[in-house]
Amino acid sequence: MDLSGKVVLVFGGGKVAERKAMKFAEANAKIIVASKEFTEDLKRLRELGKADLVDADIKTTPSLVESLISNSNYVIAATDDSELNGEIAKMARKFGILACAVDNPSVSDFAMPATARIGDIQIAVSTGGKSPAMARLLRKRLEEIITPEDALQVRLQSYARKLPELSRMDKISRKDILHHIIQNQEVKRLLKEGMFEEAKIVARRIIKDR
Repeated sequence: MDLSGKVVLVFGGGKVAERKAMKFAEANAKIIVASKEFTEDLKRLRELGKADLVDADIKTTPSLVESLISNSNYVIAATDDSELNGEIAKMARKFGILACAVDNPSVSDFAMPATARIGDIQIAVSTGGKSPAMARLLRKRLEEIITPEDALQVRLQSYARKLPELSRMDKISRKDILHHIIQNQEVKRLLKEGMFEEAKIVARRIIKDR
């Protein structure tokens, strides 16, 4: 989804809420966080102009909660109270707004998987809400497997696919050449050493020779 400019309302000011707010901030959404307390990173988001923090006792101010929800596009219930998260999600549904209760997928309209990002590579891991801790652990394992070389290979493939020489070929030939670039040992060595421009030269040569 294109979240640019969309209002994302996050209930809760702890680490979980922080992670969710950060993800939406990366997507250029307008972030509003409602809580009595906020992590230092959430405060930093505010200082950077990427989030508004609303000092609110969520449990005792239902009218404020309803007002915030009704003026948002998406709601994330990330408090440390599972029952409260469920109530928030149900309230959002009443207003026709998509909501995610981070610890209760059964009352959520969508889930937010743990994501690993290395360069242009992004991998999402989800346990369907059954174990966020395992999702984070598996995400960390994936981050160790994917290398900067892999990220550069993605950039190189994108570069090669846009070359006129390749675009004039039939689909099967293009697929064969792109696979050959991935497997080429000289390309692998150059990308491992961070020599991207040199790898582009080799990729062009491979295309020309094929």
